[in-house]
Amino acid sequence: MFDITLFIGAMVGLLIGAVGMWVLDRRHQRITKKLVESRRKIERQRTQAVNDLFALRAEMEDPKFRAQHQQPLDPVVSTGPDPKTAAELANLRSLIARADGALTAARRKRDEHEREIARLRSVLEDRLDAADVIDLRRPEGAGGLAL
Repeated sequence: MFDITLFIGAMVGLLIGAVGMWVLDRRHQRITKKLVESRRKIERQRTQAVNDLFALRAEMEDPKFRAQHQQPLDPVVSTGPDPKTAAELANLRSLIARADGALTAARRKRDEHEREIARLRSVLEDRLDAADVIDLRRPEGAGGLAL
C-alpha cells in the first residue's frame, strides 16, 4: 500500500512539475517574442532616422534647395533663427558628425583587415613556395598517382 501511494504521489508531482514547466516555457516564449519585435522596431526606427538624416543633409547641401528656402533678409522682421529649429539643427549636425566618425572608423578597420589579409596571403604564398608539396592529382593520361 505504501509503494502505490508513493508512486501515485510521484506521478502527481511529475504532472504538476510538467504543467509548471510548460507554463514557464510559454511565458518565456512570449517574452522572447516581445523582445525580438522590440529589437526589430528599434532597428527600423534607427534605419529610418539615418535615412532621414542623410536625406536632410543632401537637401541642405543642394544649392537648388538652399535658393528655394532662403528667406530674404528684412532688417525689421529678422530676429534670428527659431530656437527650436536651431536646437534641432545642432542635434542633426552632431548626429552627422557621429555618423561620419563611425563611418571613418569602419573604413579604417576595413583597411586594417585588408592589409592583414594581404600580409597573411603573402606569408602563406612564401611558405607554400618553400614547402615540398606532393601533388595527388592524376596527370592527364597516367593511371596512377603522381608523386
